[in-house]
Amino acid sequence: MKIRVHAAFRFTHDNGESEVFDIGVHDVSEAIAQHWFVQAHAEALDAVKETTSADYDAELTELRTSIAGLTGQLAERDKQIAELKQQLEERDTQIGELLVQSDHQTGENPPANGGKNGGNKK
Repeated sequence: MKIRVHAAFRFTHDNGESEVFDIGVHDVSEAIAQHWFVQAHAEALDAVKETTSADYDAELTELRTSIAGLTGQLAERDKQIAELKQQLEERDTQIGELLVQSDHQTGENPPANGGKNGGNKK
C-alpha cells in the first residue's frame, strides 16, 4: 500500500525497530498505513483511489439534481418578476390616467375670484 508523507516522522514497529519516513510517497504494509501515528503524518493513496470514482459519481449526480432544481426555481422567480413588472407598469399607467382626469376636472372650474380670500391680501 502506498502512503504520501506530508510531515517527516520516525515510526517504531512492534518489534522495536524504528524507521524514518521522509516527505514523499512510500510503499508500506496495510498495517503500517492504518496505524494512527502514520495516519497523523501521512495519507493512504490506495484508499483514496478506490473511493474516489464511486463517491464523486454519486456526489456529481446529487449536485446535478440540485442544480436542476435550483434552475427551475430561478425560472419561476424570473416569471414572477416579469409578471410583477407588468402589473407595476399597468398601475403606473392607471395612476397617470387618474392624474390627467383629476387635472381636467380641477382645471374646468378654476376659482373666479383668484383663490382663497378672493385674491385680496389682508
